[in-house]
Formats: sequence, structure tokens, C-alpha cells
Amino acid sequence: MHPSIQLLVNNAGILATSPRSTSEGFDQMMATNYIGAFCLTKVLLPLLEHSPVPSRVVNVTSFTHWNVCCMQANKETVSGKCFMKSKPYPYAHIYEYSKLCMLLFSYELHRQVALVDKSRHLSVLAVDPGAVKTNIMREIPWCFSWMAFKVLKLLGVLQSPENGVCSILDAALAPPEVSGVYFFGGNGRSMNSSLLSYDTRLAKDLWATSCNLFEEMGNE
Repeated sequence: MHPSIQLLVNNAGILATSPRSTSEGFDQMMATNYIGAFCLTKVLLPLLEHSPVPSRVVNVTSFTHWNVCCMQANKETVSGKCFMKSKPYPYAHIYEYSKLCMLLFSYELHRQVALVDKSRHLSVLAVDPGAVKTNIMREIPWCFSWMAFKVLKLLGVLQSPENGVCSILDAALAPPEVSGVYFFGGNGRSMNSSLLSYDTRLAKDLWATSCNLFEEMGNE
């Protein structure tokens, strides 16, 4: 039997408040939140495609992607190098941008798979757990993160990690024919993401740039 993978969940993410670079010179937040997920999926794609049972990629994103009204998908932007030159470091914007990239990537991978696999043996889903009380804001001053969690709790939208993971499980366990969908907040709920996330030209440009970055890393 050939080795295979049935499920890949890309859930790595950080919120860094100061600029840091990877060994490749990429912005660390862009590398962790998006580039790493793209490259890992690219490497594991043959194993997902060779699965004897329907396989799935689940990309974890965030409702903060709605805050991005326009973007470019060139090398300087996708690698995050342009952000590292900014003062002050626009960490909130980079986080939002990285989460939009995850959605664009998810929808483009879904379209590409559908072109070659009419049976949809491999499905691709994006998922947003919503507001979850984790330590992702640990670098933000305590008073601000405390206040943010307090407001979210008063609004009744703050979830524990145990409840927050339910949306990821919903996506992972959805019927095999479900693909190209944005799950949000648990209870099997899905919804539309931002209009910009459905921009097919932008998604193709992001895919091409990401592939170029992937090939450059492979040649180093």
C-alpha cells in the first residue's frame, strides 16, 4: 500500500507585535500564518491525492480578513518584506492579510482540484473558529488583551478553546462532497467570506507568487 494522508489541518498562527525575519528573509508572521501552510500543503498534496478514501485540506482563517479592503500579491507583499520596512510595524494588518491569503489559497486550491478531479476525491475547506480565548495575544500589552477578551465575553461571542475547536471538527468531518466552503463558529454553520476573498484573479496571482517562493526555498 502506498503512503497517503487523509486529513491536513493548517492551523499554525502567531500575532507578533515586532518585526522578525525567517532564515529566508520572510516576515515571520506571514511565514507562519500563510507561507508555511501553502508550502506544507504543496509538499503533501501527492499523499492527499493518493489517499484510498476521500481526503481533505482544512485551512484555519479568521474573521479579521474582512478588514482588508485591497491587496497586492507580489513577492514583496506575500513574503512580508514590505511590511518589515514600515514603522510602526503594522502587525494587525499583517495578521489580517495573512488570513485573507489563507482564504484565497483555499478557494484557488479548490478550483484547481475540481479541474482535474471531477469526483472531488480531495476537498478543500476554510474554517474560522470565531473569537477564542487563547494566548495568541500574549505579545499585546496585558491591559489591551484583557479588555478585548472582556468585551467579547460581554457580547457573548468569546469561546473556550474546547468549544472553539468544534468549527474545525465540523470542517474536518463534513461530507466528502463539501468543498470550497467557509465554515464559521461551529454548529456546522457556513457563510460567505469577504468579497475580496472571492477575487479569482487575485487568487491566481497569489498562487503564482507563492509557488515562486516555494521553488526559491527548494533551490536554496
